[in-house]
Amino acid sequence: MMNAAKTLGAGFVLAATAACGAGGPGAPANTSTPPVVTTPSDLPTSLPASPPGTKPPMSRPTVGPPPSDKMLPPSQVETKLPVQVSAENGGLNVHLELSGCDEARANLAEENAQRVVVTVTIDHAKPGEMCPQVIRYAVLPVKLAQPLGTRKVIV
Repeated sequence: MMNAAKTLGAGFVLAATAACGAGGPGAPANTSTPPVVTTPSDLPTSLPASPPGTKPPMSRPTVGPPPSDKMLPPSQVETKLPVQVSAENGGLNVHLELSGCDEARANLAEENAQRVVVTVTIDHAKPGEMCPQVIRYAVLPVKLAQPLGTRKVIV
């Protein structure tokens, strides 16, 4: 019984040694076929055409407030801030991005027959205050005495 255990143990040691030594110096050369290497000239140069009548998927912008059909054209808005302005319900909405702790408000500063002036105030976090690192979209409403029409908006 003792001899059988020794023989079995020696067999395991030999099998492990042979497995570890495979591929080392003196090991037989690999006789399998080499892998196929694809060069850039073998790759297709264009994507397959999409079936007729299909439209590409709709995409949304990744920067700025979500698009709206009521946004004023850039020629009607004069601003140095990264904002967009929409005219809705007889007033204006100022759309902007704010970071975690920022708070903002918009006030009507001037309204006449040619232009509407809106002031936007952004209150930032106090120094040393912890704020989440997120971007959120704010819509700041501004009431007007008369509908905007073709007047210029200055933010």
